[in-house]
Amino acid sequence: MRICFTSDEKNGLESTMSYHFGHCPYFVIVEIEGKEVKNVESITNPLADEHNPGDLPQFMKEKGIDVIITGGMGPKAQAYFKDYGITPIIGAYGKVKDVLEEYLEGEVTYESIEEKPCSSEEELVEDKEIDFNKEVDRMKKDIIALRKEISDLKSILLEINKKLTKVD
Repeated sequence: MRICFTSDEKNGLESTMSYHFGHCPYFVIVEIEGKEVKNVESITNPLADEHNPGDLPQFMKEKGIDVIITGGMGPKAQAYFKDYGITPIIGAYGKVKDVLEEYLEGEVTYESIEEKPCSSEEELVEDKEIDFNKEVDRMKKDIIALRKEISDLKSILLEINKKLTKVD
C-alpha cells in the first residue's frame, strides 16, 4: 500500500503535516507492507502554485497512491480521489510519523465530504484590499509555525504515553 501525506517540510516521516493538500509544498509518500514501512519518499508538489481541478488526483494515481492523508481538502478534490480509487482522509495534523502510526492502528479514518469541507482561498479573500492579502499571508506563515509546534508537542506526548504504558 502507498500512502501520501501532505507536508510543510521535506523531512520524510519527521515532516509536519500540511493543512491544505492542493497547495502544500511537499508530499511524503510511504510504502507500507502490513504495518511495516518499506520506503519513504519526500517529493516537491509540482502543482502547488497552479493546477486545474483533478490534476493532483491524476498525479497521485500515476504515483500509485492508495490513500491520501491531509489536514483539509475540498469536496471536489475528494470526489476526484474517490473516482481514481484513492481514499482521501482529512482532518489529520501533527508529524507524518505520528499520523502514520495512528492510521495503522485504525485511529485515523475516512471522514465524509460533508463533514470537513475546506474553503477555497478565493472564498476567503475575494475582493479584499492588498493590505488584507498581506495580512492573510502573514497569518498563513504563523499557522505553519504553530502547526509545527503542535506536531512537535504531539510527538512528545505520544512518547510519554508509550513510556507510561510500558511502566504499567
